[in-house]
Amino acid sequence: MVVDEVRTDGGRIALTARTVTREAACPDCGAVSSRVHGGYRRRLADLAAAGQEVAIDLLVRRFLCPATECPRRTFVEQVDGLTERFARRTPFLRRSLEKIALALAGRPGARLAAHLSIPTSANSLLRLVRRLPDKHVGAAPRVLGIDDFALKKGHVYGTIILDMETGERVDVLPDRTAETLTAWLRAHPGAEIVCRDRSSAYAEAVRTACPDAIQVADRFHLWKNLCEAVEKCVATHRSCLAEPTEDAPADATAGQEAAAVQVEVSSRPEGMRVIRRLERHAAVHALYDKGVPIQAISETLGLDRKTVRRYAHAATPEDASLGTGSRRYGQIHAYSPYLQRRWNEGCTDAARLYAEIVELGFTGSKRTVRRHLQEIRASGKPAPDKPKTLAVRTATWLSTSHPDHLDESSTLKLKKLLSRSPELDAVAACVRSFAAMMTERRGSDLENWLTSAEDTGMKPLQSLARGLRQDSDAVTAGLTLEWSSRKVEGNVNRAKRIKRDEYGRAGFDLLCLQILLAD
Repeated sequence: MVVDEVRTDGGRIALTARTVTREAACPDCGAVSSRVHGGYRRRLADLAAAGQEVAIDLLVRRFLCPATECPRRTFVEQVDGLTERFARRTPFLRRSLEKIALALAGRPGARLAAHLSIPTSANSLLRLVRRLPDKHVGAAPRVLGIDDFALKKGHVYGTIILDMETGERVDVLPDRTAETLTAWLRAHPGAEIVCRDRSSAYAEAVRTACPDAIQVADRFHLWKNLCEAVEKCVATHRSCLAEPTEDAPADATAGQEAAAVQVEVSSRPEGMRVIRRLERHAAVHALYDKGVPIQAISETLGLDRKTVRRYAHAATPEDASLGTGSRRYGQIHAYSPYLQRRWNEGCTDAARLYAEIVELGFTGSKRTVRRHLQEIRASGKPAPDKPKTLAVRTATWLSTSHPDHLDESSTLKLKKLLSRSPELDAVAACVRSFAAMMTERRGSDLENWLTSAEDTGMKPLQSLARGLRQDSDAVTAGLTLEWSSRKVEGNVNRAKRIKRDEYGRAGFDLLCLQILLAD
């Protein structure tokens, strides 16, 4: 190729060039021809130079194919590294735009490309991604990682499959059902170890398609399940969270608070919501106790998977309602001491008190403050001084944190809490033994731990032990082997970022390509 002219035109560099080859090979039959049929000009966009767009006006020639049996009569010469058939961009520019599209998707990528003086549209970037070749998956890797991610949270989920040894993304499935994963595993045999979460659908698929594969339950999810059970145990013993006052013995104070809680529970009205909770709890446990998977129960009863899981892991109907309260209403309790002090000082105007705590950072509504002061106003007495009480989540955090991560004050709070409640002391002992078993990879001690958890008499721990027994092989492998799902979780976070970057344009085909091909 010979460059005849270089000029600048309105912030653009224009190159006029022509080819000087005397012969070219036919792209179909490969025959070399020197017979020129004609020529025409091609206009190509190239990478920017000195912050300016570059356009190449290239004169190419068309040759006659000498092979009589070839179906092609004429063909156009191509310049290696510069031209491609039907392309209006050079290969360098095309590959650069592909990298931008894979990293930033449509509109963000178009903004970056315009800043780099290679303007293009968001739709053009998405078309470049869709033209990329799919990954060919042969046999499955020896160690697989499987996890789900939300395409539409609460409604539609997909499955990402990873090679745990190399960290390479293998494939993306359009749902998280056992049938889809079973079909994929049968079409791609060879998996020897499968890392997964506690999903019953994935466990069933691996057992069906790869009965000889070792299933490994992720340690993070095991610890998360334990923390959730501990939180339920703390919630059922919330009467022990209040510190005893100085003028009353600890036993008397605890007894009075327990009696107050019992009166509150017994006086609670049996409305339709309570009746529905009882019916759902009974229906879910009628199937779950027989070993029916959560997905199957969800489809049978017409409930969401998360709702079925909450009822299945709740020992009593009351446990199923824990943690479902309003977070905004719970925010008012942080300002309760201030409101009580101002009330006792004579300020009983809810609107004025609301304005004062808004200046302190309260983001709730005026109605929430009025409802909070309603009981004090109805009693006609000064606001009582509430004893210092640990929040349920704070007590759970103290019970499940590593002792080395607690300061002196937190350690003292935990010690006082466990001294007030022998039941929570037993729960904390189970947490410590499970943490030692998990960090030291002593999966052989799982059976002993399950027995000790059941002996505590705490229904949330007993429910957790029952669930771990149903998946004992995978749990034992997770507590023994080095494999875990940490690489899969990192790629799930990446998939969430890619999905958000698409601004609603991420159809499954485009999302799948970006997940698999992104650097």
